[in-house]
Amino acid sequence: MVRARDLKERERSEETQRLRQVENELKDPKNFLEYLVPRPLRLVLTGFTAASCLVATLISGSQLLQVLQRGDAPPDASTLLVNVTGTVLFAALFVADQRAAEARVERRTQVRAAQIRLGDREVLVNAEGERMSRLKEVDADWILRRLERWGRRDVMPFVGPAKGAILAGLVAERAPSLAVEVGTLAGYSALIMGKALPPGARLISIESDWKWALVAKRFVWQAAQGEKRSKAEGERMGRVDVWWGDARRQLPGRLSNQRIDVLFLDGLPRQYLEYLQAAEPALAPGALVVADNAGVFAEGGLRDYLAYVRSSPLYQSRFVASTLEWRDDVPDGLEVSVFIGGDGYRQ
Repeated sequence: MVRARDLKERERSEETQRLRQVENELKDPKNFLEYLVPRPLRLVLTGFTAASCLVATLISGSQLLQVLQRGDAPPDASTLLVNVTGTVLFAALFVADQRAAEARVERRTQVRAAQIRLGDREVLVNAEGERMSRLKEVDADWILRRLERWGRRDVMPFVGPAKGAILAGLVAERAPSLAVEVGTLAGYSALIMGKALPPGARLISIESDWKWALVAKRFVWQAAQGEKRSKAEGERMGRVDVWWGDARRQLPGRLSNQRIDVLFLDGLPRQYLEYLQAAEPALAPGALVVADNAGVFAEGGLRDYLAYVRSSPLYQSRFVASTLEWRDDVPDGLEVSVFIGGDGYRQ
């Protein structure tokens, strides 16, 4: 009973902490001044100063009026002028800062609505029945949505959602213990494959450009942390490792004693055949070899590769039609080959 009560208290505390993060106002500073003097303090200072200047204006104006009524020497109006200027200046600063705060709150409302529409924010009802929203956990799906928006905007050479769905289905059907990808880029297809892996499986993604390898490592790490926070996601997310280097040297060297169940080729099209031949000694019987852009590069960089897998007795190969990433009007597809070389095959 004590353990159950402690567990319930801990869950209630965690839920309270999550709800405190819900519907945060825009308090992020935009410049050094906002770091030094936050808006609430600025509003107090400008409002108080404007009120003080107004009071001083009334006092100095009253004194000036008395001098004029007595007909004494010409009065000095500089004090009144300074007070009037201060009143107008600080009142204007107060109003401008207040309007800026309202504009930022309105902007946050628009951002929240866009996040809900894009699936990055979820709507919930708290214990008091209030409708609220909060950002979703950063997991593989969260990162994939952003990579897709990046891909569409800048026409990035990711595999894309259409071919990605085909790839995920192939990986899930094969249920590999070890999958290898050549050509990581930002990690889009690595995350798609990782989500399709069975529990305990592993994906190794090899990228030759160290800058992209670092980008992919970051996204893969973020996705893994998110998956750990969710049991359901964690159970289906396989381990994903990003290697930096030339796959033509990495494959025969570091994987010589392992058996590859799925090999996805998405690097330089003219090097696909070299990637495949470097991996062949490690391919398991019945291994699935999937090559991206087998439609758009069929008569270009993939000509030798396609001729090899379609004519070699080591493979049974077929073309799976789809469309080019981010271009539904451009035909493309995946070349899906099954390795039938057998246990005795060695390069």
